[in-house]
Amino acid sequence: MTPPRWLWWLCCLLLWTACAGPEVRRPRSYSQATMDSATAGCLRNPACASQVGQDAILPWLSRATARAGQAAAMMRLWDAAEVARVERVLMECAKQANFDVNERLLGPGGRTSPAVCREKVVDANGREVTRAMQLGEAKHAAALECVQRALGVTDEGRFSLEPRYLRDAKTGRTRWLDSKEVAQWLRDGLFHLLTGSIAPDVVLHALGNPLKVQRIYDFKFPCPVDKPAVWSPYPPGSPYAGRWQDEVYREHLGNDVVLKTVSPNFGVN
Repeated sequence: MTPPRWLWWLCCLLLWTACAGPEVRRPRSYSQATMDSATAGCLRNPACASQVGQDAILPWLSRATARAGQAAAMMRLWDAAEVARVERVLMECAKQANFDVNERLLGPGGRTSPAVCREKVVDANGREVTRAMQLGEAKHAAALECVQRALGVTDEGRFSLEPRYLRDAKTGRTRWLDSKEVAQWLRDGLFHLLTGSIAPDVVLHALGNPLKVQRIYDFKFPCPVDKPAVWSPYPPGSPYAGRWQDEVYREHLGNDVVLKTVSPNFGVN
């Protein structure tokens, strides 16, 4: 007896299915999936056509890497070798400023003495001050100009000269005052807006972030020059009258900040 035709078709179908079997796919790795997604994204994005190499394959990864590099640079502080270089510059600037100003205001070969330091003179603003004050202000200005010349090209954005910081009495938080804003206040005579602010001479900080302070240096030009270079107490009339300068700096910028003085005779201390 001949089997029905439909039975022959059923046997052929079963044999074909058994030989072909189910398709076995090897699972894709994470990198393959990411690459395929990025490639598919590029196919949908005409902007990728103008990119080459890794940027064409993984444009988002290139951008993320760049942003991570920028963030790391912004947070990078000064290492030991860089600090040593800066301190050499500060010491040389203090010595040069001391010599140049003495030559200009005291005459060639002029030197300070207790008598010279007590002399009364009229400054550029018409005020009567001691010779010690006149020399100190002139030497500070000369030293800061020297530092700017030495570090301004190589380390711009990583240090500040006489930056202004103001601590909010209510919140206890310190904010940095923009130098352009401060200059405008001074031109407008709005001195009260700076009451309670501090202005260290040289501040080393993270790139572009004057609030992430690492080190503070203050130039000291004792008169006469062989007097110890020490932190000074704030004078009467100041919001910090009677308190020491370094103590107030730490209150504003943190106890972990390194504070040092710089003077022509005693160097960096």
